Amino acid sequence: SRFSRSVETIRYTLKKFDDDHPQARIFPTKRGKLDLETKQVLYDQYRSGCSAAQLGRQYDRTPSTIHRIVNEMRARKIVELSLDFVDSDEFHRRGAAKKILAPLPQPEKPPRKARVPKGLPAYLSALYEVPLLTKEQEQHLFRRYNYLKYRADKLRNTIKLTSINTSLLDEVNGLYQQAVETKNDIVQANLRLVVSIAKRHMKDTQDFFALVSDGNVSLMRAVEKFNYSLGNKFSTYATWAIMKNFARSIPTEFRHQDRFRTSLDELFMLQRDIRTNQFQQESDQRLRQQQVGVILSRLNDREQQIIISRFGLDPNREPQTLKEVGLEIGVTKERVRQIEAQALDKLRQAVSQAPLELP
Repeated sequence: SRFSRSVETIRYTLKKFDDDHPQARIFPTKRGKLDLETKQVLYDQYRSGCSAAQLGRQYDRTPSTIHRIVNEMRARKIVELSLDFVDSDEFHRRGAAKKILAPLPQPEKPPRKARVPKGLPAYLSALYEVPLLTKEQEQHLFRRYNYLKYRADKLRNTIKLTSINTSLLDEVNGLYQQAVETKNDIVQANLRLVVSIAKRHMKDTQDFFALVSDGNVSLMRAVEKFNYSLGNKFSTYATWAIMKNFARSIPTEFRHQDRFRTSLDELFMLQRDIRTNQFQQESDQRLRQQQVGVILSRLNDREQQIIISRFGLDPNREPQTLKEVGLEIGVTKERVRQIEAQALDKLRQAVSQAPLELP
């Protein structure tokens, strides 16, 4: 070496100097191990811009020790990441990454410009400029989102806090960030759904923007829990998730839903997404109409009108609130609720006798 001494000899010489001259030590005095709370403070300082040299002086540690602590805390944060994913056989096939991480498929025809509801603030109106996803795009994004989390989780499980590989940390963090970006793409494409539901179910005394904010949280949770591999349409699942959240925000409006929430939740999860085949869709729709017609025949005219209006079974109209239905048929909101509850009891009994098949 340039000093004509071995590394161990140099280390011993420097250590002896420190022992003999404590007031002029070359290396800082170790003051015992830093606890986890102190390491967290150090890590936050480092992320805020403090250099390893600055932190070394503050904590009586060498810069290399500071870097080791920073990497340890990075590893701990990654180990604690929420990486729950919906597994699929697709993830384990050869060449899965190339297919799943391919660019988003583009629709054959450009999407039609959405009609913006009247009276929305500019920043909410801007949501309608984001095109809705096609079935292929929706499946692609959910597959990608869960695959990225699957890959990140698989690598995350190999992290050892006692021997940290910074390249491994970078790779896991990169996969996680891609998953977050993919989730944001899905959420952005469905935000208008929250606005639409909030407008239909808001009371005069409620804060519309608070309702939208709550709905957005439900939407994000729905993205995390949605099982794309079942072939369902996400908007159906998300609508029910948002409605369940609003049931807590608007208890009087949705009190009756608490009684049959689970059965409808399961029904939505079983409903297939049939956007691909137009002829099959028309055939299935005719079958559904016949089956629904048989079921609805158990109700009297007023009950049928209320159920059709409340649940949007008329394709030319959106679902109506209790108040809107009451004004239309000339009864109070409370009376509409009572008739609706009676009708739903009849429908549940009818469906149990002749199950409704949802293609």
